[in-house]
Amino acid sequence: MSDPNRPWQIQLFDSIWLLAGAAIVFFVLSYIVWGLVDILTIPTGG
Repeated sequence: MSDPNRPWQIQLFDSIWLLAGAAIVFFVLSYIVWGLVDILTIPTGG
């Protein structure tokens, strides 16, 4: 079932659990980056 000649993107879309895990990782990382950018762009009071 797992053909080594198939691209990793096709294998990801064929497995619902890998797709769900990739989505969770993507959203967690994007929110962390978004939060860091938000924190770093706050002007300093002074």
